[in-house]
Amino acid sequence: MTAEVAPGPAPTTLVMGLVGLSVYAVVGAVVQELLERLDMQVQIVTGPHDEIFPLLGRGAVDLMVAAWLPEGHAAYWARYGAGAEVVARIYEDARFFWAVPDYVPEAEVGSIQDLAQPAVADRTTKLIQGIGPAATLSTMSRQVVIDYGLDELGYAFRTGVAADWIAAHDKAVSDRRWFVFPTWTPQYLNRDGGLRPLADPKGLLGGLNHGALVAPRGRLEALAPRARRVLGRMTIGLDGVTEMDWMVNVDQRTPRQAARAWMSVNSRRVESWLRA
Repeated sequence: MTAEVAPGPAPTTLVMGLVGLSVYAVVGAVVQELLERLDMQVQIVTGPHDEIFPLLGRGAVDLMVAAWLPEGHAAYWARYGAGAEVVARIYEDARFFWAVPDYVPEAEVGSIQDLAQPAVADRTTKLIQGIGPAATLSTMSRQVVIDYGLDELGYAFRTGVAADWIAAHDKAVSDRRWFVFPTWTPQYLNRDGGLRPLADPKGLLGGLNHGALVAPRGRLEALAPRARRVLGRMTIGLDGVTEMDWMVNVDQRTPRQAARAWMSVNSRRVESWLRA
């Protein structure tokens, strides 16, 4: 007769909310890889900002990637972050900005206000393609168009899905058109130096932020102390997120494949997290 072996305890499963953009997906994949190495399981819930932040506020997720603080997601944090806390600062110096392609002379277009110059306005594509309507960058960009008087010159901001935003960039670059691209760092298109940020004299696009892994306050206290320490030590940096985002969007890897590749190259850093 074969002896029966009692099953061990079921692995802890955490629900992680991801804002539905690839820069968040690759960070989430690193978090998932770490937790699985600690014998935990992760269930992923993905959606736009206005779906994921309310889940954080209701405590319907155990982790969320990512909140840009103190400015980038200030409105969402004020509404849904009262019962949440920062688990780890994943990267520093994140910011929103408008950019133009590097073939547009900086002497002619170095600032958002330069877009109103007649010679520039005549050459520049007036439709400015953005991402989802609930994204902070979209809210800010709509205001930029108004406050810089660009709407009076025919400029218009349009929201869409991430694929629309990337397609508009790629087609305009292929055509060598002058165009405006609302974006942020970290993001893969910053890797090759093809975009030049424009000065924002009115400061409408905000300042520097840190990207944070956040959780409902006290939710992670049920985890083993080591798991909490490991998550708290995780820091990837702008370059790391940009590199993984490039792997996904250019090399056509999945976020998990990109995370594993980056973690392999940066194994010493990852091991320093796991030595918590």
